[in-house]
Parts: sequence; C-alpha cells; structure tokens
Amino acid sequence: MNKALRGLIGILAAGLAFFAALSFVPDGINLGFATLKTSTFAQTLFAANKPPVRKTAQTAAKGQIPGRGSKAAHDKPKSVPRAPMDTTAKVILFIGDSMLEGLGPRLAAYAQENGHSLINVIWYSSTTEVWGSTTRLQERIAEFNPDYIFICLGANELFVRDIQHKRQKYLDNMLSQIGSIPYVWIGPPNWKPDTGINDMLQESCAPGSFYLSNGQHFDRAKDGAHPTHASAAAWCDRVCKWVMTQSAHPIRLNKPKAAKARCRTIVYQPQR
Repeated sequence: MNKALRGLIGILAAGLAFFAALSFVPDGINLGFATLKTSTFAQTLFAANKPPVRKTAQTAAKGQIPGRGSKAAHDKPKSVPRAPMDTTAKVILFIGDSMLEGLGPRLAAYAQENGHSLINVIWYSSTTEVWGSTTRLQERIAEFNPDYIFICLGANELFVRDIQHKRQKYLDNMLSQIGSIPYVWIGPPNWKPDTGINDMLQESCAPGSFYLSNGQHFDRAKDGAHPTHASAAAWCDRVCKWVMTQSAHPIRLNKPKAAKARCRTIVYQPQR
C-alpha cells in the first residue's frame, strides 16, 4: 500500500472516530463561533444490542381499563347502559348468606320508605355451590314473583382455590334461574384478599349488576368477618345509592327515616 493511500485512510479513520466520539456528547461541542451538533451514530450503533422493553402495568398507556374485580375497577366503573329510573313499587327478593343479618333490616327500612315489599331469604354458611346445586332460588322466585332481586353471597368463598373451575357452573346456574329479572349482586366485604371470587362475580354478572364491596372500610364484629350492625347499615346505604345512581336498573331507594324495619324472613340452616 503506497504512502498516499495510507494517509487518506488515516484521515478518514480519524474523521469517523471524531464524529463517533461527538455522538456521545449530548449537547454537542461549542467552538465559540459555531456548535458541532450531536450525531445519532452511538444510538444507532448500540440500539440493536438493547433488550426489548417489556410492557407492564406501569408502562401501559394511560386510560387503559383496569382489571375487572379490582378496587380500581370499582373506583372507575365502566359506563353501562342504564334504564330510566323506575319509581314504581317493587317486590324485592333478597337472598344470601349470614351477611343478610346486618343488611336485611336496613334494606327493609328502604323498602318501607319507598313503598316496596321485601322478602329476605337467609341460608347460613351458603355459597354459590350451595345455591347453584339446587333449585331453591327458582322456587322462591316462583313463590314470590319478585320484580327485583338482591343477592349477597361470596363471603364463604373468599379463599377457595381455582374458584372459577370449581364454582363457575353453580354461579351460571344461579344466574340462569334469575333469568331476565333485574338484580344486584352485592360482593362480599373482604377482610383479607380473596382468591378470585370477586373477579368471577364481576365477569359473570350482567353489566351494572355487580356491586364491589371489597376495598371499603368495615367495622367488624368479634369474629373479624361480619360487619357490625352499624357498619352493615352504612354498607347498605352505599349499595342503595349505587343502585339509584350507577346500576343498570335503578329503582327508587331514597334514604329512609327509620334506622331499620322488619320484613318477612325465611331461614335455611347450613347444608350438611
């Protein structure tokens, strides 16, 4: 290789090295009379070696709908088609587990205040499996011909593993027995994180028919699970306000003057 060619290659190599070094200087080099701007050489050279960015919940775009059944989903509920407010008197059937001991008397006061009739059906220690493996709900519907149904169920299933595999068919059977009757399913008042009952309920219930209780504050009775009577009454107040303002089928549930009231109550003992 002749001397002139070696000199030309040296000049080109020096120039390349200079511009490569310049690409690592974010703001360029100020020469006084001019500024040498940064090139993209380094970014281009090393971009291929960077690992791909994994999209996580933290990097997801803003405005993404949170997971169903989560507290965030309850705080920012998706809009659902809502029927006009129905102000006519209703026959309301309220079924569920022992949580009805606290909720029932307060809902009875709402019924009394607003001209509705309420029938409470308490099945102690019941679950979606207990109700969904029988036709008892269908039988009570045939007996009382309700216009509206409230359900409070799930507290005895907070810790069931693989719950969708084990309980989905029973939940589907219950919803099938309800049919086209407007309803509200009141989710359990979690005292510990659940294993999926709230997600399963919210995914299965019709839009605007599931009320998420998880994440709210409850004063608890001595067993650490059931809300106190005062806390259950406040819980019922929140549910009734939600029914009027956010549910798919709002009915008249103005806050009552009485703290509680009596209504017809049917009790089933735990299934053996």
